[in-house]
Amino acid sequence: MLTVCSRKQHRDNLQVVLSCFLEALGLSRFHASTAKSPGAVSRFLNHQPWSLRTLLRVMRQHALRTFQAYLGGRRGRPPLIEIIVDTTSIAQEGVFAELDGWIHTLNGVRGLHVVMLYVCCGDLRLPWGLKIWRGKATPSPSDLALRLVRQLPPEVRSRAKQVHLLADAGFCSAAFMSGVRALGLEFTVGVRADRLTMDG
Repeated sequence: MLTVCSRKQHRDNLQVVLSCFLEALGLSRFHASTAKSPGAVSRFLNHQPWSLRTLLRVMRQHALRTFQAYLGGRRGRPPLIEIIVDTTSIAQEGVFAELDGWIHTLNGVRGLHVVMLYVCCGDLRLPWGLKIWRGKATPSPSDLALRLVRQLPPEVRSRAKQVHLLADAGFCSAAFMSGVRALGLEFTVGVRADRLTMDG
């Protein structure tokens, strides 16, 4: 990820951000950092024009290499590969003009709603892709999740007999399940208690 930043100052700021996240202490602010001031980190996150597409490309290449190395180093029966889709909601407090069009209400939470896809195999849990839900009259979280599954590389999807998709009740639409089945993948999807079959 650090290779995405062309300037040393930006690499240092990103390294501070990653270090704070990897400590997993639940800190939502960067006052605990002794390497960079909170203001420097804030300016880096809010004002520096760095390419998210490049960052995602680098992350995916690294994830795919890690995935292939993990499978290549194993002997015996191929392991089960789990594809997990989930929606993460980041509640918004305050007004930010830059987020206009991205803030919506989903399941009682007003904020930014991100559909995530993870590739899991043994001890590996690799974030693969994300899509932002942009509100009503746009593709639903289930539609976005299906797009993410379709975009999985052949190195993952070609192992269909060992791939199992997991999703919670937020993805229990008939279109999502039919789409996953059409890809030849086995899946387990949670279903809300009030859902009925066609015959009631």
